[in-house]
Amino acid sequence: MPKNLKTQGDTIYEMQAELCGALANPVRLRILELVSAQEMTSAELQQALDIPKTNLSQHLTVLRDAGILQSRREGLYQYMSLALPKIKDACAIVKSVLLEKIEQDHKRHTELRKELKAQR
Repeated sequence: MPKNLKTQGDTIYEMQAELCGALANPVRLRILELVSAQEMTSAELQQALDIPKTNLSQHLTVLRDAGILQSRREGLYQYMSLALPKIKDACAIVKSVLLEKIEQDHKRHTELRKELKAQR
């Protein structure tokens, strides 16, 4: 098959990369953690995160464009919530993978320390 022809699987990988890219920022992960607990206004998010309004706006736009976050307006307030509730589960899985990695790294470092001490 010619390299320039995309397969349906390629499209899935591109969509997955776009979604992961939207998650690849600590501030955006905090936003998702906050709104997964309860719907919040942008003002509440700004206060909780202690970041400039323009910075928050950029992060919210990335999350909305990726389809992860949804907003609704009520009077003067804009409320944010998860558009994809399973994203909370995905973040929890990533945290468990991170914990496993930290434990493996700790074990590896412990073994290396023992080896270095034995070489003295």
